[in-house]
Amino acid sequence: ANSALEDVKILSDCIDETENMKQAVHLFSKRRAKDSETLVRISRELDRPGTLGTITFIIPIILDAIFSKIAPKIFAPNIITMLQ
Repeated sequence: ANSALEDVKILSDCIDETENMKQAVHLFSKRRAKDSETLVRISRELDRPGTLGTITFIIPIILDAIFSKIAPKIFAPNIITMLQ
């Protein structure tokens, strides 16, 4: 969600800085390329198959649950847990 809000702001800036939408989209793509590549890499790392993928998905959920019970004013419950 945060990256979507960043996209809106950056696209708005690009529209303001260019003469037409084609230039704005090109500038936006240039500015967001590195962040987009990083988000894709992180997503692929989290979606690994097998035991390693399961561990990297489950452990953060367990830790979030523990920390949110120990210090609920500091740590919010995990969003996935809240959906259950």
